[in-house]
Amino acid sequence: MHNTQSQYSFKAHTILLAMWCAFIAICTTSCGEQSTPRPDGYFRIEPYSAHYTPHIIGGISLQVNDSAHCLKTKDEDNRGVSWLNIVYPRYQATIYLSYIPIHNDIERLMEESIDLVYRQNVITEQVEAVAYEDYEQRIFATLYALSPESATPLQFIATDSTSYLLRGALYFDTPVKTDSVAPSLHYIETDIIQMIESITHTTH
Repeated sequence: MHNTQSQYSFKAHTILLAMWCAFIAICTTSCGEQSTPRPDGYFRIEPYSAHYTPHIIGGISLQVNDSAHCLKTKDEDNRGVSWLNIVYPRYQATIYLSYIPIHNDIERLMEESIDLVYRQNVITEQVEAVAYEDYEQRIFATLYALSPESATPLQFIATDSTSYLLRGALYFDTPVKTDSVAPSLHYIETDIIQMIESITHTTH
């Protein structure tokens, strides 16, 4: 029994000594001039409160966040193609919308649109596609999340399959790191979903 108690006492003193040595080492290191490099940090961007207003592009209306600026261009001659640029000054980003009338060429337009999506992506396997269907409102859309290295990280295609096809692509003004832009991407993705779900036909 005495030997067992001696062994426990020796182990306890050994553990305390090791802990003390570690404490001294930490204090010595912290007082030195060298410091451990830390990863880059990014400012947190607080999103605006979301308030939406309808805007017209071609023959449809969709809701756009009031924190963005809409810059509309003239329709293209003979084709009726319309463009609407949705600019986010705070995030230094722009969604470029293209409204294309369908003239019995939906298959060709869809193939071209999908080809444009994958052409912009650096790694094909990293494309994530989410489908949205509303048969009552006749909205059929797909939202694409591309690889971080792509010039346009978010794109989407929406159509009613008979009268129009809408393309959308998000671009940032300058190259960005994925970690730093993640909050902005999430915020703008929410706006894109709102645009898609709010599409209605106009008499324009």
